[in-house]
Amino acid sequence: MSSNRWPSQIVRGCALSLLCIVLSSPASAAKPLPLEKIPHSLELTDEYPDSWVFAHDFNFAAIVDGKVAILDAAADTRPYKGHIDAGQFASFLAAKTRPELYAAQTFLSRRTYGERVDTITIFDRKTLLPQAEIILPPKRMQVVTHKNSFQLTPDENWAFVMNFTPRASVTVVDMIGRKVLSEIEVPGCNFVFPTGKRSFSSLCTDGALATFTLKGDGSLESSTRTEPFIDIDTDPLYAKNAVIDGITYFPSFRGRVQPIDFRGNTPRLLPAWSLLDDEAAAEKWAPGGWQVIDGNDGGRLYVLMHKDASEGSHKHGGTEVWSYEAVTGKRLARIPLERWGVSVAVTRGDTNLLVVTNENMELDVYDALTGKWLRTLHLNMAANPMVVSSQ
Repeated sequence: MSSNRWPSQIVRGCALSLLCIVLSSPASAAKPLPLEKIPHSLELTDEYPDSWVFAHDFNFAAIVDGKVAILDAAADTRPYKGHIDAGQFASFLAAKTRPELYAAQTFLSRRTYGERVDTITIFDRKTLLPQAEIILPPKRMQVVTHKNSFQLTPDENWAFVMNFTPRASVTVVDMIGRKVLSEIEVPGCNFVFPTGKRSFSSLCTDGALATFTLKGDGSLESSTRTEPFIDIDTDPLYAKNAVIDGITYFPSFRGRVQPIDFRGNTPRLLPAWSLLDDEAAAEKWAPGGWQVIDGNDGGRLYVLMHKDASEGSHKHGGTEVWSYEAVTGKRLARIPLERWGVSVAVTRGDTNLLVVTNENMELDVYDALTGKWLRTLHLNMAANPMVVSSQ
């Protein structure tokens, strides 16, 4: 009877013959490769190049598994350098005076339910491994990634963490002693903007700006409040901002820019100016997206813009990025985007790269001075990089 199957004896014989050939070949006498240590990982440097950016992925489909990816925006190949965990609507900061990265995050004892623990996790810049934790009161504000929910003082000795229960307050943290110092009530206000040496300001629902000055132990020394200057009903300010030479620039929904000097203990309002000339105003251009503004070390502001703005379009994203001279308000360039954008960031130092989170949740990189598209970083490791931060 015919069969397509080979007898098992022939199969075993052939396998044995092949094994003998392999073992007797000259290659088998070559020096064996050294054993690789497992696990094996590389280390980064304490100071990252200016072209490296932090892409904060809040991972909307699985919020407990958020992360911050470290990427080289100037790299055509292998831009990914590593990541740190940053779960449950975390907030992220990179220290400049210490080789540390920080994630203010939330954990539940049963992953998606159970006892809540809020922490500031301290990661080493070189290994990206957690080095320590500071336990916070379990009331940290959880929102889509927002830079001003977690900020450091200028000397980086303290941190401010925004709370929302929905009662608004700020936890003051000693980053050197790694302990909580105090909790400051900020009724009717939200987000933190470091002011002076150890003060912070917060935007308030009546259109005013409240400032809280602290004592050396973190307790409240005094508080002040400006007269309302934000038109909450018709042209509110974004809580997103760009900082250049100590001046903070807030865009409005309809295209104004409000500069505020936060360098002293008392903030100083500077004259507002418009992003729009007559033609742009007629075409109803306005800022739109999530992180809609950033600035570089050369004194330029970059704003994500969209045409035919209407009520509620302030989060729709944009088709162009417009750059301005921050001091004068003069528009320097209009950069058409390859793909509709959600957020913008600009690298620091001399690299001059504009990074845009596009509609596909990838990062498009442009020359920030010429507007030329350079590359797209396809982020298989980051699902929703809504905010990108330079160093």
